[in-house]
Amino acid sequence: MAPKVLGIGGSTAYRQGMTQIIRPRITVGVFDAPEADAAIRWAAHHAARVDGSLHLVHAFVWTELDVNTDPIPGLSGSGIRAAAVSLLEDAVAIARHQEPELEITSDIIDGPAVPVLVEASRSSDLMVVGGRGHGRLLTLVVGSKSLALSARSFCPVVVVRGEISAEGPIGLVHNENATEHVQRAGELALAYQRDIVLVVRATSTPEQAQAALAAVREQLATSHPAAYVRDVKVAASTSARELVHASEGTSMMVVAGDRASGPEARVSAPRQLVTVLQYANTPVWIERD
Repeated sequence: MAPKVLGIGGSTAYRQGMTQIIRPRITVGVFDAPEADAAIRWAAHHAARVDGSLHLVHAFVWTELDVNTDPIPGLSGSGIRAAAVSLLEDAVAIARHQEPELEITSDIIDGPAVPVLVEASRSSDLMVVGGRGHGRLLTLVVGSKSLALSARSFCPVVVVRGEISAEGPIGLVHNENATEHVQRAGELALAYQRDIVLVVRATSTPEQAQAALAAVREQLATSHPAAYVRDVKVAASTSARELVHASEGTSMMVVAGDRASGPEARVSAPRQLVTVLQYANTPVWIERD
């Protein structure tokens, strides 16, 4: 294997002759719930698709709450810290079963979930979390915490929900004020060898929908000419659920999000993002301009 060096944004890089190959670092927030297991499997599969590495992080909040995490005297393997270690070992096993050849690292970091994962995002190319969970060690729910993470993260965030093995196209939720998520959809379409389906609001006229489709195709024609935007779907109504229903059958949804600045910044998110996180049946990729 070629010598390994640290690449941009914490990615793993390999030097082969005079060429440096950057390997993206995919980080997963690990907690004690089935939704987290699904996030680990999705992230492992994605890391293999993009020739990346996988980093598993568990935010250990109990020391912040002044809880005794030490083992019970005389009882081997007891205590909350030992349970966290076991949780990460199980997470590594899940990822290894999904992708046996994948480079995997793991870490337990003291602190609440959102600050820990935001800090981990500094050295990551993608942050992945489960859609909702009520485990005994950590809870990451669709709502304030997911939005806070997506708003403050230094890299894109994927919230894994619903079916993670769907073979459908990449669903791109239209946002006329954003561009980076279009580029990401093209990148994902090529990595997964899928078409793209554009999803627009119910208030869009047929003419506006076709104009949006033409604009996205034109944008990708230069940056990702092999990516094919097959169609545009218009949500059936202005109901919050309909935006998601229009993208049913997709393998993942790509949506634009806003990034707050500063640790105390007010978290804001486009209504589209809130809607998608609430109702999506597939993983949601949140890209920031």
